[in-house]
Amino acid sequence: MSKSLVIYYSLEGNVEFVAKELAEELGADTFRVETVKDYPKKGLFKYFHGGKDVVFNTLPELKSAIPDVSSYELIVIGTPVWASRPAAPLNTVFASVDFSGKKVAAFCSSASGVEGKTFEVIAEKARGVQSLCASMSLKNPIKNAEAAKAEIKAFAEKIRQ
Repeated sequence: MSKSLVIYYSLEGNVEFVAKELAEELGADTFRVETVKDYPKKGLFKYFHGGKDVVFNTLPELKSAIPDVSSYELIVIGTPVWASRPAAPLNTVFASVDFSGKKVAAFCSSASGVEGKTFEVIAEKARGVQSLCASMSLKNPIKNAEAAKAEIKAFAEKIRQ
């Protein structure tokens, strides 16, 4: 794969850990999705605000412009799991980017290791995506770093084909 991009949102660092490891394996560029208004990182408000924005399909304002994806062949989307779906900040990416003609893969991180509808929702919302070429769900990758690195390496090999 000649040109790859990892687009990710990370609240607590787990997705960022995976994104950086994966980008290194693929020789890919990265784009971290950051919102103008930060989401709470702890307590009840973390779950309330994140879950509410996912359920209501909120399009949070981003701090930086999303890069032009036209020169990329492979795009990997990374997200934490919020209310069994991708994090709301990625809604803004899905509404703004046309993924037509791109090979698209996705990964997620959660405390339970269960992706819920995350990959299904990504395939539905990301314009131009018929289906994901591959997906990977990790449970607490920072706490399980060595096992996560092995899974990331295998995932990179799979999507590189």
